[in-house]
Amino acid sequence: EKAASFCEEIHTMLNEVREKGGGGVLSLLHIENIAVIESADIPFGSGFNALTGETGAGKSIVVDAIGAIIGERTSPELVGFVSAEFTGLPDLAWFRENGAGPDAEGTLLLQREIQADGKNLCRLNGRPLTVSQLRELGRQLLNIHGQHDGQQLLDPESHLDYLDCFGRTGDLLKDYQSSYQAMSEK
Repeated sequence: EKAASFCEEIHTMLNEVREKGGGGVLSLLHIENIAVIESADIPFGSGFNALTGETGAGKSIVVDAIGAIIGERTSPELVGFVSAEFTGLPDLAWFRENGAGPDAEGTLLLQREIQADGKNLCRLNGRPLTVSQLRELGRQLLNIHGQHDGQQLLDPESHLDYLDCFGRTGDLLKDYQSSYQAMSEK
C-alpha cells in the first residue's frame, strides 16, 4: 500500500512537470541570524541539488531555513530571517487565487522573519502573507527529501508493488487476484 501511494505520487509529479513544461527553480536562499549562521547566501542551480558536508557543517540549519521559507512549522529555537528567490515558475493556480505572483521579470521573492516571541512576518515580493498562505504556496514550490526517505525502496516486500505500479498493471493484477480467489473457493 505504501509502495502504491509512493508510486502514484511520482506519476502525479511527473505528469504535472510534463504539463507545465518543467518546474521553477529555487535560485537563491538567504539566511540571517539563524543558529550559528550570521549571514549566508546560498545559490542553487536548476535540476537536482544536494547538501553535503561534515557533521556540524550546518546542513540541518539550511534545511530548516528552506522549510521555514515554504511555511513549515519551525522549532522555538529557530529565530531569524530567511528569504528565497524563485525563477522560471509555471503559472500556478495559487497565484491567480491569491492575486500575487512573480514580478515582471518572473522572479518570486519569499521572505519570512521569525521572531523570538513566535510571531512571523511573511512576504511575497514585498506583499504581506500569512504563514498558512506561505505553506499553501510552498507545497507547490519545493519538495524536501531527507536521507532516510528512500528506506522503503530497500524493503523486498514492496518490490513487486513498485513493479506493478510502474508497469501500470493495477487492473491486470486485480483481475488476476479475482480469478485466483474464485478458483481457490471451488
